Amino acid sequence: MLQASARTLKIKTGVVTRLVKELSSYEREEITQQKRIDALIAANADDHDVRKQREVLEETTTMIPDCKNRLSAARDELERLVSDILESSPDASESADIAAAQEAIKSLPIKM
Repeated sequence: MLQASARTLKIKTGVVTRLVKELSSYEREEITQQKRIDALIAANADDHDVRKQREVLEETTTMIPDCKNRLSAARDELERLVSDILESSPDASESADIAAAQEAIKSLPIKM
């Protein structure tokens, strides 16, 4: 495997891993924010406070589809790169970088 390919593979694997964490974070934040809004409503909080928290929730929910799209694109790029490397150098399948990339791809959530 070429040095440039190995470096690119590590970078793209890192991108996929980071985006998986980012998506998970946004999904957790969405749940937490909804609970916060529900608590404010139950406590008869000021309308302004509830409205502001809903704005925060809306910002979070708009980021989730964007994050999913970026993750899908990154996954496709990584799959293509792994495929290209394996086609050009079949012995690369034993590489730790290839194994890490394939593990990152397998660890992706099923629904995206």
